[in-house]
Amino acid sequence: MNRTKSFFLFTLLASSIALSACSGLPQGTCTVNCGGGGGGSTDATVSLTFQAIPLTPPPNTNILSYSLTIGGLSLTPATGNVVNFPGPFTVDLIRLQSDSAFLGSVLVPAGTYTSATVSLSAASVTYCSVTQGVPGCTSGTVTQIIGGAAAPVFTFPNGGLVLSSAQEAGLSLVLNMGQTLTVTNSAVTAIVLTNTLPNVSLSTVTLGSAHTSSLTSTQLDYIDDVTGSVTVSGNNVTITTANYGTLTAVADSNTYYSPNCTTLGFANAVACAQANQVASADIILKQDGTLYLAAYDPISAASATNNDWIEGTVVFTPTSATQFHIVANDATVSTSSSLLPKPFPIGSPITVNLAANAIFGVDTQGLTVPADYTNFTGNLAATVLLPGQTVALHITSYATTGGNPTGILATTDAVELRFTRIAGTSATTGNGTTFAYSSSTLPPYFGFTTAQQLVELTSGTPPSGATTYYDGVTGPNTITASQTYSIRALYFGQFDATPFVAAKVRLNP
Repeated sequence: MNRTKSFFLFTLLASSIALSACSGLPQGTCTVNCGGGGGGSTDATVSLTFQAIPLTPPPNTNILSYSLTIGGLSLTPATGNVVNFPGPFTVDLIRLQSDSAFLGSVLVPAGTYTSATVSLSAASVTYCSVTQGVPGCTSGTVTQIIGGAAAPVFTFPNGGLVLSSAQEAGLSLVLNMGQTLTVTNSAVTAIVLTNTLPNVSLSTVTLGSAHTSSLTSTQLDYIDDVTGSVTVSGNNVTITTANYGTLTAVADSNTYYSPNCTTLGFANAVACAQANQVASADIILKQDGTLYLAAYDPISAASATNNDWIEGTVVFTPTSATQFHIVANDATVSTSSSLLPKPFPIGSPITVNLAANAIFGVDTQGLTVPADYTNFTGNLAATVLLPGQTVALHITSYATTGGNPTGILATTDAVELRFTRIAGTSATTGNGTTFAYSSSTLPPYFGFTTAQQLVELTSGTPPSGATTYYDGVTGPNTITASQTYSIRALYFGQFDATPFVAAKVRLNP
């Protein structure tokens, strides 16, 4: 892979958790005995993640970003004190179609909990219109709509959430995007978040052995592709993100280290993780609430300055060799002298200029990629980019340009192909290495004209090889036709032999 720099992404939120301390969390965050109990063996451990259900395929609009701030979450018991989870976190629900965001793990008194109250605010949707069958958004149609704050209450079914002494429980709160939006003629006209948001819009998934996935019986959820600035202490690797706090995971002998470790001159071991790198981490939430470092992928060499990265989705087919347009999904902010605002404005349209001799690369993370992936490496023109691709950009200049939505003008000297999140209906069953989407069920701005789009799956065994993660199915052979699946995947274009290379596959509920 010909590259001198790498990129950023941050897809999930985070706050580092320890079941005996609040170290590394935002000031004031409580992760232990938040319900006011004794903090002893009678407490249960509750770990919570957040997911999103995509628009029903085929979607009738093209959502580029759905940004939402979770101010916090509280569990209400039948008797006793309310238990609070940390916040705030800002998430992009487009990413959470395939990924999970970590909301924290807390010790709570045993008992019955009747409901959960979720504080939601700063909602914004960035979308566009398209010409059917033509890749990319129609020029001038990228629009942003803003929603208000709400604190909907989710009532637990079947008499409530019952927690026994010393129980280790995991839940994922799931927001149905389509049921919180009003769409008229493919335009999003309202974001509908109210205190009476029905349970059909807000539901839960019980994590652990009762939930089908490729995780082991003592693991709850994948908190994958967490990107930010790195610090290291022994086997503890900490990722500090731009908008979502800090998350610390523990490496062991089974942790997978991506080929970028070798490319950047580091060992294939925890020594690959260096302070002040920008890196992506795949993390697994364990049943006891601790975090395991499943995979580590350095995106840049260590640098205390000039390590600003923005990740976003390409929205138009580029017509200039030196300029293209994205909608931002995330960012990594330098530890000092940053050019970027914090918190970073997810969902913002950005006009990107290529610096002279800008380097392009593919963050393969060791996945099985098509042989022609090298077409995306080296000193290239912006016209190599395709609508729907997600790229990470090393930022050398940044300015706000005004307008509605507020635009940004940035310059980059490094462009890294990263993971697109997409949902659609499977046209085939999984055969161990692939399955296919029905193109007519995928978002229109991809401009698909062929009937099916192939998804490549990787069956490696960490720590020696990368592997595709599965949620809702146990592996590639359990993927079935006519089901809706969300993937986190590298997108190489509809006419490539393998258009999508999946790092994650989720069966949507």
